[in-house]
Amino acid sequence: MIKNEPKLGEGIYLIKDVSEILLLPYSKVRYWMHEFWDCRFGKIHGGAYSFGEQGNKAVNFFALIEFYTFYQLRVQGVSSQQIQKAHQIMSKELNTPFPFATAEVSTDKKNIWYETLGNIIKADGKKQFDIKKLISPFLHKVEFDKNNVATRFFPLENSKNVVVDPKHQFGQPTISGRNINVATIKKLYEGGESKESISILYNLKSSEVNDALRYYKRAS
Repeated sequence: MIKNEPKLGEGIYLIKDVSEILLLPYSKVRYWMHEFWDCRFGKIHGGAYSFGEQGNKAVNFFALIEFYTFYQLRVQGVSSQQIQKAHQIMSKELNTPFPFATAEVSTDKKNIWYETLGNIIKADGKKQFDIKKLISPFLHKVEFDKNNVATRFFPLENSKNVVVDPKHQFGQPTISGRNINVATIKKLYEGGESKESISILYNLKSSEVNDALRYYKRAS
């Protein structure tokens, strides 16, 4: 059963946060949260994935990664029905309500596969193995630990200077290894501080400051 309440170290992400971090339309995130994670998946696990008051719903880091995985599978051409079926099968096999954040997922655009114990398994309930690992995972922005559990998310392409880590700043984007909220850098810059002065103030590399500002320019 899912306990729909915030927990320390698991992050807190409002719909607008998920939308901003993953560069997804607000309406799409809201629909997915209600239709899939709170209703369809939630019924299986006996509770909603979101927490908070109506109109101010939030999810944890694992749900954030699940949204990202769901979106990437849709981009690859996998149907919502197939993703839903795979989620249910993986959830049962991995014994978790967050299977897309508990195993690295890949697809050949026809089937969904996941990695566990060094093997690639087809998410169809038959536990078909692909020992050769011919299918390359596509979730390159997600970092998994040795147990294949998602731990961090890197929102920028070709850079790990900005990270979404549920153990720091309630999961809001920070400078990697520095625990400095990127929103702070943005506010200082918009307030008239130069990039050079911000670098000196926080002892940051110029690339870290630039990437913090680039994070907010992605959708423009």
